[in-house]
Amino acid sequence: GPISKMLKLLKSKKVTIPAAILIIVAGILVYFSDRLTPFIVINYLYSKTKTPEMYLVPTTREVQRSAENLSTHYDLSFKNIKFKAPWVLREKIELNHATLFAFVNKKGIEIVLQDDDERILKGLLEDDPNETQKMKLLFGEENVESEYAIVNLILHTTPDQASLFKPLPELVRVHPLLLYKLLYSHLGDVIYKFSINDFKVFQFGNPQNTENVRVEVFNKNDQVFRLHFVKMTQVEIDLILSTIVFI
Repeated sequence: GPISKMLKLLKSKKVTIPAAILIIVAGILVYFSDRLTPFIVINYLYSKTKTPEMYLVPTTREVQRSAENLSTHYDLSFKNIKFKAPWVLREKIELNHATLFAFVNKKGIEIVLQDDDERILKGLLEDDPNETQKMKLLFGEENVESEYAIVNLILHTTPDQASLFKPLPELVRVHPLLLYKLLYSHLGDVIYKFSINDFKVFQFGNPQNTENVRVEVFNKNDQVFRLHFVKMTQVEIDLILSTIVFI
């Protein structure tokens, strides 16, 4: 390779010290040439000061099982999802892609079912088997087995994973994953992950710090429901999530 040729040239002692330095620098540049572009782009676009949200990763939290009595509750539903809420419903508003449940105490829940066209896996796995194989090699076969798996990989990706000393495939995949992470970057200043019953959950935002908490629920069929909780405590959010049943 080019580096071994340069080393042989250096060993021949037919070069001056400045020339030797140039050869070493050139050798380093040749070695890192494929890595430099993604490394520079990522470090320029995503600094910790400019984009601190891109350095967030999910933290696991335990669901707060509420002792609150649900003997007074109201059954609500949206598509194939049913759940209970402990408050009187003031209004149910059907929108094109979402349903809003507004309660008399000014709390609210908006629910959206992710369209098939919005699935990240659909964008990654092309109809062409060769392209699909490339994606499996790039992101790891286990990370493209489900929508939950690829979202989990995306949310765990941070700009500082772009290292010049990593294998090239690991470096190259960081940038596209960060582009997908931008879709989630505005949702909250903390990300939680947890499981309830037979479904998995990502939560964006701590209700102690914000009135708007967004949650993505992945059921065993890999459907994705997006829930937006307004003016609720963590106990109330967990209470409602724990009543979810898929039909």
